[in-house]
Amino acid sequence: MKKIKGYIRTKEFNALGITGAKIKRLCDDGRLVRIQHGLYREAGMLVQNQSFIDVCAAYPKAVITGPSALSYYNLTTFIPQSVYMAILRGNNIPKVEYPPIEVYSLSKPFFELGATEVKQGKYSFRIYNMERAVCEAFRYRNKLGIDMAKEALTEYMRRKDKNIAKLYETAEKCKIRKIMEPWMMALV
Repeated sequence: MKKIKGYIRTKEFNALGITGAKIKRLCDDGRLVRIQHGLYREAGMLVQNQSFIDVCAAYPKAVITGPSALSYYNLTTFIPQSVYMAILRGNNIPKVEYPPIEVYSLSKPFFELGATEVKQGKYSFRIYNMERAVCEAFRYRNKLGIDMAKEALTEYMRRKDKNIAKLYETAEKCKIRKIMEPWMMALV
């Protein structure tokens, strides 16, 4: 186990001479966490935003979205029980065992809009920027609740690093400017 630092795949275990039975014992003993079939991480590995890094290790093309992104930027008081992730439409929905996930399948132009990469030491994950996260809250307001969308916009408008022009532009590209505009005007 001393050679294992972070994430490891089954084929790498096999190259080290570690069998499937030994991998199962390491998981049962709590020394490994199984992320998905063939992907594990060291149980003692604790980094900030661990669940986002786990999801993106299992599915590198994923982008953190929805309530997960809002929570990351402190734009909501809601604590998501799942990691909300976006994938490119047409791709297979990942079978991540841990952490629990909610998947949104998006078209290519919409999928790439506002995606940024966050690096944390040797790990990284992709997440939508703040403006896109607020727009997502309004786009999915019927599923997530209008209260979450209002809270996200209110918290965004309180921030010193807000960019209202960028928010308007993102809302236009997300095709929800007409829905968001009255809310934005009330807060400006």
